[in-house]
Amino acid sequence: MNHGGRVKSAIRKRILVTVDGSDQALEAVRYISQIVPADQTDIVLFNVGTGFPEVFWDMNNNPLYQSKKTGVMGWLAENQLVMGEFKEKALKVLTSAGFSRDAVSVKTQASKIGVLKDIIQESYQGYSAIVVGRTGVSRLKYLIFGSMAQKLAEKVKHIPIVIVGGKPRPGKILIALDDSIEAMRGVNSVGALAGTSDPEIILCHCLDQSEMPQTGGKVHHAAQGELDWVQYHKNRFKPVMDEACQRLTGAGVDPRRISGDFVLCRGNIIRKIIEVGLTGDFGTMVVGRRDAISFAHEHFRGRFSEKIISTLDNMAVWVAS
Repeated sequence: MNHGGRVKSAIRKRILVTVDGSDQALEAVRYISQIVPADQTDIVLFNVGTGFPEVFWDMNNNPLYQSKKTGVMGWLAENQLVMGEFKEKALKVLTSAGFSRDAVSVKTQASKIGVLKDIIQESYQGYSAIVVGRTGVSRLKYLIFGSMAQKLAEKVKHIPIVIVGGKPRPGKILIALDDSIEAMRGVNSVGALAGTSDPEIILCHCLDQSEMPQTGGKVHHAAQGELDWVQYHKNRFKPVMDEACQRLTGAGVDPRRISGDFVLCRGNIIRKIIEVGLTGDFGTMVVGRRDAISFAHEHFRGRFSEKIISTLDNMAVWVAS
């Protein structure tokens, strides 16, 4: 969609979607198919199996292979059946969303250095983001993603990771914005991946009233002091909000679809962000992660990504580093 002369980017993005054959993995496929522009994105469905005995890699030279052959062939048959069915369902979802079959590929491999490390290693092959279901229990019983999403969020720092929980409704995105580099990278990732798909974006900044200086005196003067404090911090943060808006519009987002929101909280920013996300019926929440974080800051504010991921259902959380 073109608004006000905006031009779509011709640069194609490549998205890595980790799949295990589970229903939640299919929901992750469905979510990303509705967020990113189909005509500018390639999707790679990546399945790592852990069922191959080690001797599979040297079966011709290893005398143990014959005794393991039945297990190997059984794994192959089960994996091909489950992933074959999953592939057809995923392709139907993606083609219905406008993706051509040429834009979708399936990559299956046996685990080489562990599922988590294999996914991370694959993520360095020219991808713009990783997508993973928050939980997933495959028909392949050895594949339980459980904490995989959280571990990927902790380990992957070179590209955004999108963690899909339940069945999020795309199109309405909440960006938790502060003055950190990571938060602005979250803004950049939304612009780069979803900018031309016409999302509604709310830039949300929390003003922590527990940091407001305590003043004595009459109630009237105290209330006026609070108003002055709020207005001061709104004005102080406005350049950051303006910068985020400029980056989004520069990436192709309709400026009429972007708005800023200042919300007041008292000492628990995480809880407030979650509250805004839930009451506002957002399907996507974007949070930054700080690597260099002081103990005091971590203690009082918590870590956005970890707490939000474990709290929200039916929402996709983007973690930007």
